[in-house]
Amino acid sequence: MSLASPDLGMPLSHRHRRNLLRLLLLVTAVFGFVFVVVNFAAGRYGLMLVDLAITVVALALSPVVRRTFHLRRWCMWYLVSIYAATLYALASPTTSITVFSWVLVMPLTAHLLLGRRLGGLFSMFYLVVAASLFVWRFGIDFALSTPGATANIIGVTLWTYLFAYFYEASRESAEDQLSHQALTDSLTGLANRVQLEQAFGRLASTATLPLSLLMLDLDHFKRINDAYGHATGDAVLRKIADTLREQTRGDDVACRLGGEEFCVLLPNTDNSAAARLAERLREAIEALHYRHNNDVLPLTASIGFVSTTKPGQPLDRMLHAADEKLYQAKFGGRNRVVG
Repeated sequence: MSLASPDLGMPLSHRHRRNLLRLLLLVTAVFGFVFVVVNFAAGRYGLMLVDLAITVVALALSPVVRRTFHLRRWCMWYLVSIYAATLYALASPTTSITVFSWVLVMPLTAHLLLGRRLGGLFSMFYLVVAASLFVWRFGIDFALSTPGATANIIGVTLWTYLFAYFYEASRESAEDQLSHQALTDSLTGLANRVQLEQAFGRLASTATLPLSLLMLDLDHFKRINDAYGHATGDAVLRKIADTLREQTRGDDVACRLGGEEFCVLLPNTDNSAAARLAERLREAIEALHYRHNNDVLPLTASIGFVSTTKPGQPLDRMLHAADEKLYQAKFGGRNRVVG
């Protein structure tokens, strides 16, 4: 029996961040072991124990991260652990100033693992604490006596932070656009079948029951395409989509399944409420009388709907049942509602 992928239904960045965290855990374990040996040889036993703890944590998290559904939680645990270890090293009087080079990579790591907002907050907190530790250890006079070195450190740290921040902002914007394109019908702007399936997965629970599903098909649509061309047919479909948006609620999910067939998912809607909405849609479409040049195109739709009060009802079963009702409306003379 196969288990569901923990990345299924997640944003596009989810799998990327999972692989990145797994790589970071491997690198952390390897370098953690190296620093355990180095600090043991140098007699820095406190740092050795911290590095040993980080190595153990990295090794322990590796199998968890591979299968967890709560990736962000473990990303935060990893960052908190690595932040605590590096801050301890920064505060230790036995380490040299070169240990502060770790500060430069922390903003990038946080942004890549947690995104622009949360990663930015984690980074800002870390940088403020790291700067305070630097002043505490070396004093403000050290920074003032080496202005070139100080400016380089501040400049590179700020550049890394801003680069990570704006890179994540650009990536998130591109991901949003790709997600929208993947979940939206390009002609009408309504949800497509993929988005319908995702919405049904969220809504098919006791919290949104009763749940109704409505199937709508334009009558004699092929005649419009044949007589007036596909451009006119596309304009009619967009007009129908606008009507669906106007007649449905914000929680409803209006979807174009393909061709002239539409579907509306109705949470918290019983059979009688679905019947009233279906009739209202039928009347609204009949009243459109779409105009093309000097011709007025009469529009009508046949509608079938079903309702359920059982949680966990499969979407395919409801679509099949609504489709049967739709065809009853078609064979019964069209321009009618059957439920």
